[in-house]
Amino acid sequence: MAAIIKMDNRTITRIINQIISISDCNTEFLDDFNGTSKSFGLGETNISFNGIETVSIYQKNLEKLYQSNKEIAATISLKTFEENFIKLLRQWKNDSISPNIDHFKELINALLKLETKESEIFYDLYGLEMESPTHNLGQFKIYNFNKTEEKLYKDYPHLLKKKLFFDNRNSDFFISIKVSARENRKAVEIGDNYIKSFENVMNFMIADLKNERNIGSFNHREWRSYNRILLTEKSVGFSGNRKLTFPENIEDPYFIDSSQGNDKIWFLITKKDKNEIEKRILQSIEWIGKGVYDNDLSKSLVQFVFAVEAMLKYDEKSAISPSIVSQLSEWLAFIIEVDFEKRKEIAKYFKDVYRKRSSIVHGGENNVDLKDVQLALKTSKRLIYSLMVKKPFNSFKNMKELSEYINELKFQ
Repeated sequence: MAAIIKMDNRTITRIINQIISISDCNTEFLDDFNGTSKSFGLGETNISFNGIETVSIYQKNLEKLYQSNKEIAATISLKTFEENFIKLLRQWKNDSISPNIDHFKELINALLKLETKESEIFYDLYGLEMESPTHNLGQFKIYNFNKTEEKLYKDYPHLLKKKLFFDNRNSDFFISIKVSARENRKAVEIGDNYIKSFENVMNFMIADLKNERNIGSFNHREWRSYNRILLTEKSVGFSGNRKLTFPENIEDPYFIDSSQGNDKIWFLITKKDKNEIEKRILQSIEWIGKGVYDNDLSKSLVQFVFAVEAMLKYDEKSAISPSIVSQLSEWLAFIIEVDFEKRKEIAKYFKDVYRKRSSIVHGGENNVDLKDVQLALKTSKRLIYSLMVKKPFNSFKNMKELSEYINELKFQ
């Protein structure tokens, strides 16, 4: 989610007036699948934004208004906010009412009057095996449905009247997460984002580049076969192969091993007040998880390097330059190694792998060595481990503290 934007009344009014100025009324139905227009309602009450640039301006300004209130952004979906804002916009335009900041505040207050409710959201979970009825990973709860069905109906008695979800399940395992929101649409949005992060973290921990094991809800590879038919003018050929996947024991102590920092990572996903280092750690873990899941080794390599960049690039706004690559290489070396010669090896290695990353991204190179990918995975995971577990790195809260410490090490 975008950062919350603090705006004064004058700024909000200016944004509203800009949205009004670029809005139109399309009295005829416009069926646009290309995203060149955005339309609300029919006939004389229609509100439209026509043209790619206009749609872009509208969406950016809508996002700013949405993010201007922390509680709204945290508990109401952007879609619901937009629906209510368009109603207000329609009043301003069609009823010839002059835009007023008080009208906008009334919209915000009406949404904030909705009750905040806690929901436990369940998702099918695939690719695992588990003997216990339930298993917790941070704030995520894994259910073995065959062993918890009666308890679920006891905890949620209204389920007995609507058993459709569980009766038509595709897996015997569920993962749930409790979220708080003012509407179901936002609750699902929050839950989906948490589960997608869970999948990336799980891929990070399993780290299976063969793609034979992965646990997930949205992104999971099951057993499947690949078939091809080869046709020539005189013959027909057939080629096929099978890809096997194996269940992973989710109760393996490794997934909550404190010596690896794994126990903390699950809580990091749902932590509300992450500091700068924690945000970067989770972002890097997710890059690694995405890289592990990717079937294309060249893309995997790029994403493992992205993980290092996301974690260690001090000036996020500046473009990557040779000096920044040197900074990344040095910091990586000082964080994961103590021995001088090994630090030199790591720094040299990262510069080399960064060149390969650049040739893939900019030059279209797609032939990479599996050993390079494995080493990039290992190195990026060691970086996360060091920052999660090793002292004093595990105590730093922002990049300034990390930078100052590494500068001290360099001059010792």
